[in-house]
Amino acid sequence: MVGENLTNWLSQLSLDNLFSGDFKGLIPLFYLAVSIAIYAILIWHFYRYIAKRDCFKISTGRHPKTIGFIKYFLLYPFVAVLFFMGFSMLMLSITKTEAELEQIRLILTTAFAIILAIRITAYYSEDLSKDVAKMIPFALLGVFLVDPQYFNIQTIQEKINLLPDLLTWSIQFIFYIIIIEWILRIILNIKLTIFPKKEKPIILEE
Repeated sequence: MVGENLTNWLSQLSLDNLFSGDFKGLIPLFYLAVSIAIYAILIWHFYRYIAKRDCFKISTGRHPKTIGFIKYFLLYPFVAVLFFMGFSMLMLSITKTEAELEQIRLILTTAFAIILAIRITAYYSEDLSKDVAKMIPFALLGVFLVDPQYFNIQTIQEKINLLPDLLTWSIQFIFYIIIIEWILRIILNIKLTIFPKKEKPIILEE
C-alpha cells in the first residue's frame, strides 16, 4: 500500500535518528524525494501537453491543413481517451465519495468538465490552460503529503471496478471532447483566415 509505506517512511524520520549517526532515517527521506520528483516530472509533461493549443506539431509540407485535419480526425481520439482516463483516475483518487454508481458518474462528469475547460482556455491562452491543467494533479500531491491516510486504496479500487458499467457513458464524453475540439479548431481556422497573423519584418544587419 502506497499510503501505508509513506506513513512508515515519515514515522522513521526523526531528528534523533538523523543526528545520532544513524543514517537509516535518510533512506525513507530519499525514497520520498524521488517519488515526489518522479510524480512531478510526469505531471509536468502531462499538463504541459494537454494545455497546448496544438497537440501535434504543425506540418510544414505541401498540404498542412489536410495533414492537420487527419491528425485531429484520426490521432486526437486516442489523445482524448488518455486525457479523460488521466483526469478520471485523479478525480477518483482525490474524492472521498463512496463507491456508488451515481457518485462515479458525478466524478466522471467533473473530469469531463475539467478537460473541456483546459481545451477551451488553451485556445485563449496556453498559460491559463496550464494553470487549470496542473491544479488537480498538484492538489492531489499536496493532500497525499499532508495526510497519507486520506487515501483508501480499497475504496479507490472499488470505484475503478465500477467504471466498466459506465463504459458507454464514458465513450459519449470522449466523443463530445473530440467534437468540441474540432469546433474550436474550425473557429481558429476561420479567425486566422479573416485575421491572418502578421509576419514580423526581417531586419537586415548592416
